[in-house]
Amino acid sequence: MTATTAPTTTLTLPEPDPAPDRDLLPRRAVSPWLLLLPVGILLALLPPVITGAAILAAAAAAVLLARPRWALYLLALTVPYQSGFRLGEASISLDIALGQVNVSVTEGVVLLLLVGWLTQIAAGRAPRPALTPLVGAAAFLLTGLALSALVATDLALAAKELLKWVELAAVYLAGTSLLQTREQRRTLALWLLAAAFSQALVGLLQSFARIGPEHFLIGGVIMRAYGTFEQPNPFGGYLGLHLPLAVSLVCFGLAAGRSRRIGFVVVAVIGFALLITLSRGAWTAQVVALLIVVLAGSRSARHLVMTFGVLGLIIGVAVWPILPAELTARAVSVVSSVVDLGSVQDAAITPDNWAVMERQSQWYAGWQMFSANPLLGVGIGNYNAAYDDYRLDQWPVALGHAHNHYLTIAAEAGLVGLTGYIAFLVVAFRSAMQAVRTHRRLGDREATAVALGILGALAAFATHNLFDVMFVHGMGVTVGLLLALLYVPPSVANPTAPSTLPGAASRWRGAPQTIKTITTDEERSA
Repeated sequence: MTATTAPTTTLTLPEPDPAPDRDLLPRRAVSPWLLLLPVGILLALLPPVITGAAILAAAAAAVLLARPRWALYLLALTVPYQSGFRLGEASISLDIALGQVNVSVTEGVVLLLLVGWLTQIAAGRAPRPALTPLVGAAAFLLTGLALSALVATDLALAAKELLKWVELAAVYLAGTSLLQTREQRRTLALWLLAAAFSQALVGLLQSFARIGPEHFLIGGVIMRAYGTFEQPNPFGGYLGLHLPLAVSLVCFGLAAGRSRRIGFVVVAVIGFALLITLSRGAWTAQVVALLIVVLAGSRSARHLVMTFGVLGLIIGVAVWPILPAELTARAVSVVSSVVDLGSVQDAAITPDNWAVMERQSQWYAGWQMFSANPLLGVGIGNYNAAYDDYRLDQWPVALGHAHNHYLTIAAEAGLVGLTGYIAFLVVAFRSAMQAVRTHRRLGDREATAVALGILGALAAFATHNLFDVMFVHGMGVTVGLLLALLYVPPSVANPTAPSTLPGAASRWRGAPQTIKTITTDEERSA
């Protein structure tokens, strides 16, 4: 009998789990709000005034980033008030000093505008800017100015001056993209006029209350208005950019009623404030600008001006010999001072001719800079840096420019920069005239008047720059805003074309549009 062996069962105990890896354990996420803790502590330690201002600035920045079009509107207001506000002893400064450069609130708003606008383009919520002839002219000018920076001795001054032109180009590009409707362009025009109107009120208050430096008080009677620009000449230049727009709207754009009455008040206030700046450059520029607006806007006005202009010229020639010698000598000196710069070297300086001689001395220095460096100049923005090498001995103080923007550009950027600057002005004038023709064809009186006003503003800018430099105090941004108003979107120039607004169905598609036909002689010329 065979013995059998019972099967044995092996009991296997489960092995204990290895020790848990701490790196594999889920960790509790850190709240991102804790990142704001240092900011909160800092705000708590700061004085309440600074804390409140910081919170308001942050909130405003967030709004402008989300609504970059509002930044365009705000820029119209920041330009005149970018240095703050001063009235007698009371003053508020908005500048921030970074080394040798002051950063104003205008630069901050321009930066927010660009960030918000480019973000909207990336998200498909704003159309890309059109490559208009003005964009090409601005690029050509910026290239010439940048080339002149290669020979600059002070790169900080060169960068500061280049930034002004970059801001102008950036504001124009953003404006052509963001201002797509008639209402949006009208809103910007109203903001521009409101800012100028407020500045005119400041100037009138300064004059009537005699608030200002002693040397602004003329004859012990009239205090020259200077606004927040610290000087009457740039203040007059700023008002001169807006008065043609207001006059054009009142004469050719606004229907009879409340709007036109308000327009008359705006014209009167801005015009009177410009008058009491006592700036001869601003006066001359405004005469040229308003003549262009009236002549381009009305055929009847052209006939009247031609008739009375020829008659006035004949009368002037006839009575010239019997005019007072003081008057004729002053008129002759204005012309001779331009063509005879050599006489300033030996002329005696008196209290009566000091202002004229100072201007001539700066013209002399600017011409010497250009003559010695005809191709690229002394470097954009480097007029002051090079002044000592080209000045007259009796005039040791540089004024920052040659009292003539064309001569200043030639001195700083040579023929390359001057060519670009003149080309930019020519294209700007051409764009304004093209906008006038387009809006007339469409029968839009208000838009035509706005384009006419901007044509006048460009004429004032170009004329005043013969006697001074208006590219100061952020006025380049104002010029950029005015140029943006000249852009006619395709949906406006061709109403039957599909809308270019992203994400929106064309309201023109499938519906034939009727363009108003101009029939009367006055409307053809208005």
